[in-house]
Amino acid sequence: MAGHGGGAWKVAFADFMTALMAFFLVMWILGQKPELLEGTAKYFRDPPKIRMPWNTGVLKDQAKEATVREVNSKTTKEAAAKAAASAEQKNLNAIAMGFYGMINVKSDDPNRPVDIVVSNDGVLITLYDRTRKPLFQGEASAELSPWGDFVFQNLAWLVDRHAFRVSIEGHSRSGLKMLSSAYSAWELSGDRANNVRRLMANIAVAPEQFERVTSFGDTRPSKVGKADPENDHRVEIKLSIGNRKLGDVAPENKVEKAKP
Repeated sequence: MAGHGGGAWKVAFADFMTALMAFFLVMWILGQKPELLEGTAKYFRDPPKIRMPWNTGVLKDQAKEATVREVNSKTTKEAAAKAAASAEQKNLNAIAMGFYGMINVKSDDPNRPVDIVVSNDGVLITLYDRTRKPLFQGEASAELSPWGDFVFQNLAWLVDRHAFRVSIEGHSRSGLKMLSSAYSAWELSGDRANNVRRLMANIAVAPEQFERVTSFGDTRPSKVGKADPENDHRVEIKLSIGNRKLGDVAPENKVEKAKP
């Protein structure tokens, strides 16, 4: 008997003792005051919800790890964005210097007929219509000069190569002697801007790349060289990156350099 299942009585005895203790516990509770009985019943009907602090034990380590991952991910994204912006800025600066070279203008020449400003979203090119380097065939004319034709042809190829979006603004200086009283600085600056758009479209720029063509007449004098009214006589062209991603370019075409 002892050799077969000799430990079974221990299990049975343990169950008996557990049941006996439970019986005595119930009897003890039933003998308590009504308030204690009500509190005990309420406890079992609606047991309290015990919340583990987020910063204890394993949860603390998990929370820390999640926070570290989130911070690292954010830092990586920010670093990538800064690197992309820096690379784009360098690319735009290189494009600006390249355009100076294309039209044979020295970027450090104080009397240069072109100003280029690079921003974080594109390039602003200001071309001045000056007597010594006229863009148009006369101060009250909207017909391009040989120099103007040369400049805007090269600009058209540049726009096509880098898939820019284009905005063109025409500006005139005040006090011009117009050929007709019905033809004001508004018409002149508008015709000049449209002629530039037309030439660029005929050379290389797709119609959908043009965002707007605007005439300002003589309402916005130049902020550069205010002592020289010829600086007000100008065409401003904004080349915008838009939705183009870093490194995206138009299909590779053979780009030739126009001759003045």
